[in-house]
Amino acid sequence: STKTTFSQLGSQLNKVTGYEAIEALKRENRINATRKAAKQAKVAYEEAVVQRSNSQREVNDLLSRKSTWTDGDVVRFTAIVRQDHLYEQEEARAKAGVNEMEDAVEREFSQLMRSILARYHEEQVWSDKIRSASTYGQLAALGLNLLVFVIAIVAVEPWKRRRLAQTFERKVEELSKENATRLEVSMEAIEKRLAEQESMLRTFTEIVSQKAE
Repeated sequence: STKTTFSQLGSQLNKVTGYEAIEALKRENRINATRKAAKQAKVAYEEAVVQRSNSQREVNDLLSRKSTWTDGDVVRFTAIVRQDHLYEQEEARAKAGVNEMEDAVEREFSQLMRSILARYHEEQVWSDKIRSASTYGQLAALGLNLLVFVIAIVAVEPWKRRRLAQTFERKVEELSKENATRLEVSMEAIEKRLAEQESMLRTFTEIVSQKAE
């Protein structure tokens, strides 16, 4: 019964200590979602870097043939410089987004680890309490068994011996009465036979006397 009770307590331990909240947190996939967002931010940053690199390459190409520029090249250079400035800002935002998402992943992971460690500590505390209760229960059971043993030695055994002696005495009395009854019946039968024999002897003596006369 004690083992069953502690088994049931163990099955309820996760619920009592709140460890199921950690499992629920895992099921929500918050870390996975944050990592996915971080990956997307990194891809966006890489695309921004490639885009700005292409823009800078085109700027450098125009600058390398600056002496042969046409009116279209001048317009194109002005547009590319403005676009490159926008690309630079976009790259900076993408990089900041990557850093922010990486920090978010780190925060989520750290929060999960802190929660797990806290729940683990609580679980250890409950386990220690259960072990202590189990130890005290075993000591109580041992003390109860010892008490029952002492009671059996001090009270039950003498009572059983008295009952056995009384039963034996009653059986002896019953046997004595039965033997006395049998003896009485036997004596009556013997006396009856002796009386019959005495009567027969008396009759025989009378017959003998009559013949002698």
